[in-house]
Amino acid sequence: MNTEREVILRIARSMPPTTKHINDVFHSDSEIIDIGGRRYLFTIDSYTDEDHFRTDDPYLLGRNLCVCTISDILASEGTLLFFAHSVTVPENWDIEYVGMLSDGISDVIKSCQGFFAGGDLGSSSHWNFTGVAFGEAERVVTRKGARPGDLVYVSGPVGAGNFEAAFHFCGGNPELGELFDNHRVEFPLRIAESKLMSEYASACIDTSDGLLNALITLADINAIGFAVTSVPYYPPGMTLTDLLGLPVELLMAGECGEYELLFTVPPEREQDMVREAQNHQIQLYHIGRMTEPGNAMVMSADQGIDVRDFDFSARNYRDHGEYVAMLTQYLINKKQPGR
Repeated sequence: MNTEREVILRIARSMPPTTKHINDVFHSDSEIIDIGGRRYLFTIDSYTDEDHFRTDDPYLLGRNLCVCTISDILASEGTLLFFAHSVTVPENWDIEYVGMLSDGISDVIKSCQGFFAGGDLGSSSHWNFTGVAFGEAERVVTRKGARPGDLVYVSGPVGAGNFEAAFHFCGGNPELGELFDNHRVEFPLRIAESKLMSEYASACIDTSDGLLNALITLADINAIGFAVTSVPYYPPGMTLTDLLGLPVELLMAGECGEYELLFTVPPEREQDMVREAQNHQIQLYHIGRMTEPGNAMVMSADQGIDVRDFDFSARNYRDHGEYVAMLTQYLINKKQPGR
């Protein structure tokens, strides 16, 4: 089976060459496009029921789908100019549902001071949402630029997306019903954090595929390693893994990410960044540092987990339950004494 990376590279090889497209494949969350000598940002993302969003609150669903799309613009330290989408509506989404979904999308666009450019509407037995965001940035920050010794920060707690996805696997458990009912994930819109990082970050990526995948991507693109000493886990997610007797690291290793911004900062710039973050009441989490090549270490309690051989992709499993089971066993094996 071909990997997603292989498929994307094959598609890219077929496309006509241009000097207008500035970034290399995989090197930026947003595509960087030169138009009239100015650098603009473009991103497009599709979501379906396989992404395990809860759909019983249409306003929250619309808001989350829009935030998830715009996250790529913010990870490039950009500002949204306009948003568009294509929505495929199932039979059980009536006009009131679609209206509330649209209200959620609209409120995010207004928060970004952007505008809605239009879209497309279709119908099917399953829902599908494709978001398109176009932005600009004075200083574009890409995934490339991190160096050994750079400090690693994340803009918020880790594991909210995987907690949300867990509802589809164990939401029917009556002992967990209250936990899921009381904690409905609203993905953060990190506008202030993005502006701050435009001044200080050497590289940035969002955690749409989970924290661990984001770390591995940064390390691979920059040909370096990483050592994570602490992870600020999403508290309801920690409660969930504790109740189920599962490794808490599932919250960072699973691919349903939380759309936080993971970024690196040169050590000589950290003090100024922390001071400015405090002045603007922005909370950031220092989780580790980038290292020389050959390292991929995550601390768990008093034990280091070597994840250099981590090679999991949900796309390689027809059943997501099997993916979660294999990922769980991997983490359990890694945490066994003597390993």
